[in-house]
Amino acid sequence: MEEQQKYLIVVGGPTAAGKTGMAIALAKHFSTEIISADSRQFYREMKIGNARPSDEELSQVKHHFIADRDLSLPLSAGAFAREALKLLEELYQTQDYAVLVGGSGLFIRALTEGLDEFPAVPEAIRIQVSELFTTAGIAGLQSALLLADPDYYEEVDQQNPSRLQRALEVCWSTGKPYSSFRKGQGNGRSFVPIYLQPSWSREELYRRINLRVSYMVAAGLEEEARQLAPQQKLPALQTVGYQEWWPYFEGEKSKEEVVELIQQNSRRYAKRQLTWNRKDGYWKHIPQGDLHSALAYIQLVTQEGFSLEALPKEEEHDLFHHKENRKRLSIKSLATKEIAGIADLYVLKDWAFVKCWLASSASHLAKTILLHEACHRSEKAVVYLRDGYLPEDFMMANGWVLVPNEALPAVLKNKLPAAEFWQWERGDTI
Repeated sequence: MEEQQKYLIVVGGPTAAGKTGMAIALAKHFSTEIISADSRQFYREMKIGNARPSDEELSQVKHHFIADRDLSLPLSAGAFAREALKLLEELYQTQDYAVLVGGSGLFIRALTEGLDEFPAVPEAIRIQVSELFTTAGIAGLQSALLLADPDYYEEVDQQNPSRLQRALEVCWSTGKPYSSFRKGQGNGRSFVPIYLQPSWSREELYRRINLRVSYMVAAGLEEEARQLAPQQKLPALQTVGYQEWWPYFEGEKSKEEVVELIQQNSRRYAKRQLTWNRKDGYWKHIPQGDLHSALAYIQLVTQEGFSLEALPKEEEHDLFHHKENRKRLSIKSLATKEIAGIADLYVLKDWAFVKCWLASSASHLAKTILLHEACHRSEKAVVYLRDGYLPEDFMMANGWVLVPNEALPAVLKNKLPAAEFWQWERGDTI
C-alpha cells in the first residue's frame, strides 16, 4: 500500500496580519496541531510584547513551541528545526496535515528547507565585529552590513544585533556577501510545504499594526518590559516591542515617544517580512486570511499536485519597454516540475496588466488561482485582465469590483488594440 503524502501548511507573513486566527481555523478544519515558528513566543517570560496567542486561542487547538522554555535557554533556528522535525515525525504517525505558523522567516526556512552551511569564522573577526557593536551600537552594525551585503540588509531584521553580527562575521571573514552562501539547498523533507500568507492592503496592515501596539500598551506592556529590563542584553529581548522601552526607563524618552517608536519599528519589521516572502516567490496570498481561499489553494496542491512558483523574467519580452516592474508567476507540477501556466504581471505607476499562458494540463482551479495570485501581487488598485480570464463571481467574492472600461491607458491600448479587457478594482475590504 502506497504511503499517504504528508503536508505542512505554513502560515507566514507580516506581523498583525492575522496569522494566529488563520492557523487555528486551518488546524481545526484538518483536526491537527500547530507548531509555532515565532522566535520570540518560545519564551515564558515574554507574553504581551510578542503577541502570544491568548489562553482562549491556545485552548482551541494544541500548540507547540509556545512559552515552553526560559529566556536563559535560547533556541537557534537550527535547533528549532531539529526539535520540530522530531515532533512532525510523531504527528505524521496519525495525521496527514500539520500547521506551522509564525513571522520568523529564518525559522520557517530552517524547518521546511534546511539551512545553508556557512564557513567557520576566526575568533579575531568575531572580536572585531563585537567591538564594532560595543563602540558604534546597532547603527554601526547596520551601516557596515549595508556596505558589505546590501541584498541581505534589505531582508534581515535590522533591529536584531545578533543577526547583523553573524552576517558581518561571514562577510568580513570571507570577503564575500553573506547572501552568497544562502543558496537554498537545504536537506530534503518528507513532507510538502504549502505556503499561505494573510494579505491586506499596505494601509490596512499598518492600521492593524498601530492598533495592536495600542492594545499591547493597554494590556501592560510597559510593566512586562520593566520586569525584563535587567535581562535586556539577552538576544531575545533585543527586539521590537521591548528594546524601545530601555531609554524610557532611563528617563531619556517619553512614553508617547516609546509607543510611537514601537509602532514605527513594527511597520518597518512588517515591510521586511513582506520582502522576505516576496523573494521566496512561492507564497499564496490569502485575502484577509479567508479560510475558503486558503482551502482552494490547499486543494490545488494536495489533489491536483500543483503549486505556485516565481520565475525569472524574460527581458526581451517586456511589453512596456522596461517602464514596468515585471514579475513572472507560474503553476508548476510538484511531481514532474512541468510548468502548466505562466502569468506575466506588468506593474506600472497606477495600474497593472496581466497576460497568461496556460497548458492543456492546467485545470480551471489552477488557472483561477494563478491569475488571482498575480492580481494580488500587483498591489495596485486597478488590474486589467483579458476577457474571461477569471470568473466574475470569484473576483467579487475576493474583494474586487468590476468597473466599465471607459478609457484604457494609452500605452495598453496601443500595444494590444484588438484585445478585450476586464478592468478590476480592489474593494474596500482588500
